[in-house]
Amino acid sequence: MMQYQRTITITAMSRPHLFRGLLESLVTNDLDGWSVIVRVEPGGRAEEFAPIAAELLAGVDYDLRINSERRGITLNPFLTLDETFAVGSELNLYLEEDLLVSPDVLALAEWYERQHRDSWLCLSLLAGPCGSAGLLSNADYPSLLFEARTFNSIGFVLRREEWFKHVRPVWLSREAVDGGIHSNWRLNWGWDWSVYGLVASDPMLRTVQPVLARATHNGREGGVYALPAFHDAAFEGLAINRAPVDAYRLVAVADLPRDVRAHVVLQDELTSMRMQMEYVARGIREQQTTVLTPSMPVAPPPAGRVSWWSRLRG
Repeated sequence: MMQYQRTITITAMSRPHLFRGLLESLVTNDLDGWSVIVRVEPGGRAEEFAPIAAELLAGVDYDLRINSERRGITLNPFLTLDETFAVGSELNLYLEEDLLVSPDVLALAEWYERQHRDSWLCLSLLAGPCGSAGLLSNADYPSLLFEARTFNSIGFVLRREEWFKHVRPVWLSREAVDGGIHSNWRLNWGWDWSVYGLVASDPMLRTVQPVLARATHNGREGGVYALPAFHDAAFEGLAINRAPVDAYRLVAVADLPRDVRAHVVLQDELTSMRMQMEYVARGIREQQTTVLTPSMPVAPPPAGRVSWWSRLRG
């Protein structure tokens, strides 16, 4: 049973040496008032994780367990988060074994909790969208944050309310978003893309992102999706905050420094283009689902509705 309502969840599988690096970076923070929950996939080197946690988390409230069966890259984090919030966590920092974090990541998480607005889905630790090597991190502005329509899985802070209201319904279920009509990037590319699609498509939701990253990816080898070529392009040389920050400041995108603003606007334009591609893909899918056999006529769209495919053809 966890002791505190602020939690840190870590999912792990087969790279205890990276887990050690993560914990070494995490313990540079003040962990007083935080509980750490670690869920390790079984098999391979799973037994090597507990001694590392015992060494580095001595004096910290933590719970490390090896799953009874393999959950997988989607289900392990989902069940870990779901169980953590169900037993009373109000604020959670989500991490994976192959990340490194800044010494002020928990201070920033607490700032996010205090300042939270209804439109905020989560606090991302790194600015930018899934699948992009053009992530933003500028060491000249360690105190600045902004609101964005992007999301990625390189660590995030989430409240209990947003988990159950927004994130949980889209994590697993393809039918939970827009009636189950998706393009490939939200249908097949993982839970992080589903959350990205959620915030990109909902005009009322935003993520809060730091101009200077509070986490980076450390797993060049042995990952499932972040293969060496992508890791090198996206994370090699990426700046990460290395020192405490006196105060944090949320800035409107229009008021960000010029070099930062241009990067943020470009990421937003990329997101808009991806959403436009999704709408086109929906139209194609709608058209395809009306053709059951080559000999059957195409069913007309419902009255009062013009499909995206019809608009394109017109």
